[in-house]
Amino acid sequence: MKYEWQATWKLLLPANLLIVVMTFFGCMAVRLNLGDIDNDGIMFGAVMILVTYVGSMFVVMIGTAIFLIYRFYTSTYGDQGYLLHTLPVDKHHIIIAKVLVSSGWVLFCSFLMYVSVVAIFMAEDGLIPEVIGSVGTVVETAGAGSFLTGVMAVLAFVVSIVAGVLKMTACVSLGQLSPNHKLLMSFAYYFGIYFLQQTLGSFYYAFLGLINRRLDQYYYGKTWEVTLISSLLYTVVFYAVTWYTMDKRLNLD
Repeated sequence: MKYEWQATWKLLLPANLLIVVMTFFGCMAVRLNLGDIDNDGIMFGAVMILVTYVGSMFVVMIGTAIFLIYRFYTSTYGDQGYLLHTLPVDKHHIIIAKVLVSSGWVLFCSFLMYVSVVAIFMAEDGLIPEVIGSVGTVVETAGAGSFLTGVMAVLAFVVSIVAGVLKMTACVSLGQLSPNHKLLMSFAYYFGIYFLQQTLGSFYYAFLGLINRRLDQYYYGKTWEVTLISSLLYTVVFYAVTWYTMDKRLNLD
C-alpha cells in the first residue's frame, strides 16, 4: 500500500487541491451577487469562474477514474506486471492494497466535491445561519432513528465505492484475457456488466412491485438497504473474478 500511495499521490493530490482552489474562487464569484453587477467585465469574469469551477469538477472526477484504471492496468498487467507477479506476495494482498488505495482516493475526491458544493451554496449572504438552523431542527426532530439511518447510508456509500473499484479491477482483469486490444475489451466488459446490473435492478423492482401488488403493500426497501446489500454482493463477485483471473488465468503477453 505504501508504494501504491507513492505512485498515485503525486498526480491525484494536486488534482484534488484544484477543487479547493476553484471552490475558493467560486465562492468569491457567488459572493459578488451576479444579479446586482452592472459592470459587464466583472459579470463575464464571474461567470467564467463558475463555468471553470464546474468544468474542473468534471475533469478531476473523470481524470481520477481514468488514472486509477490506467494505473491498475499498467502496474498489474502491463510491463510492471512482470515484476509484480514475480514478487513473493499473495494475490489477495495485491488486490486488497490496490483496491483500498483506489477507494481511498475516490472517497477523498467525493468528500472534497461534496464540501465544495456545500461551500458554494453557503457563500450566499444570509444562507449560512439558515442552513445551520435547518440542520439543527432536522436533527432535533428526527432523533436517534434518523442518525442510524444516516450512518448506514454513509456505510452503504463507502461499500458502493469499493464495489465500483472492484468492478473496474474485474473488467480490466477480464480484458487482459484477450490476445489483442486488452483495454478496449476491458471497457466492453465494463459496459456489459453495467447493462447486466441495470437489468437485474429492473427485475428486482418489478418482482417486488408484483409482490406488493398481490399483498396490497407498497414497500420497496430503504435506499441504503438496497444499496448496501447489492454492493456487498457485487463486492464479493467482482473480487472473486479479479482474484481468479489474476491467479489462475494471468496473461501478460
